[in-house]
Amino acid sequence: MADKIIGVAAEGKAPIADILEKVKDAEAKTRALVKEAEVQKEKSISEAKREAIEIRERSAKETDAIVERMFRESESSIEAERERIFTTAENSAKKVRSKANSKLGEAQEMLIQDFKRSVDEA
Repeated sequence: MADKIIGVAAEGKAPIADILEKVKDAEAKTRALVKEAEVQKEKSISEAKREAIEIRERSAKETDAIVERMFRESESSIEAERERIFTTAENSAKKVRSKANSKLGEAQEMLIQDFKRSVDEA
């Protein structure tokens, strides 16, 4: 009867010792699972950081490419506008020159007539 009081079974094993051993095993398994979860967490964090860096770098490259394309497009548009302005100015100058040339004969004739009148009056 004393054996039952201190928890010793008839087979010679202590049920409390079995329970304690199972608890220790469970605690060891739990610690191992927690450690594995922490390792996996660190791996996941590292992987996420690496992916974030890759995404940031890819986004920066894409942004640079977009900016470069927009710059080229605007540069091309500016050059086209510049050419249009120069062409318009050149055409205007040609019209003025042509008009002036057409009036040059008239102006020369007027000067000759004025000169002749001046000579005749003198």
